[in-house]
Amino acid sequence: MKKPVVIIGGGIVGLATALQLQKSYKEVPIIIIEKEGVVAKHQTGNNSGVIHSGIYYKPGSLKAINCKRGYQLLLEFCDTHQIPYDLCGKVIVATSEKELPRLQNIYERGVANGLQNLQFLNQVELAEKEPHAKGIKAVFVPQAGIVDYGVVASKMAELFVQNGGTI
Repeated sequence: MKKPVVIIGGGIVGLATALQLQKSYKEVPIIIIEKEGVVAKHQTGNNSGVIHSGIYYKPGSLKAINCKRGYQLLLEFCDTHQIPYDLCGKVIVATSEKELPRLQNIYERGVANGLQNLQFLNQVELAEKEPHAKGIKAVFVPQAGIVDYGVVASKMAELFVQNGGTI
């Protein structure tokens, strides 16, 4: 028997790592050590659930590349396993004239990172899109969304155990 791989923590990172290792090293036993009785009890299960689009990252950087790939993998995983998510989009708001150059830079980064259908919104359009936001100009990012990462992690744990893993 091969020596096992031991992963500490049953959050989204530990579970996703375990699943990838199972695919790549079928003969190696993989164990997740989790101090709680369920997975995703801490950070993963208590975050805002944002599906990040990668708009803020420097084009071509590892963060931008990994965010874009992670985005695609997350949506594929959710689609495959019927996990609901909502690509509701988000608005990035400039509240003063001095913030406009930064908003332009964020928009340009999004375009350079391959985001589609980004839109500048004026005050009226912003109020229509998000009545609780106040600003002079905004960028709407349609790729941003939300998902329950606790549900994602639970499905990952289920698949990991079905594939012979131990938590």
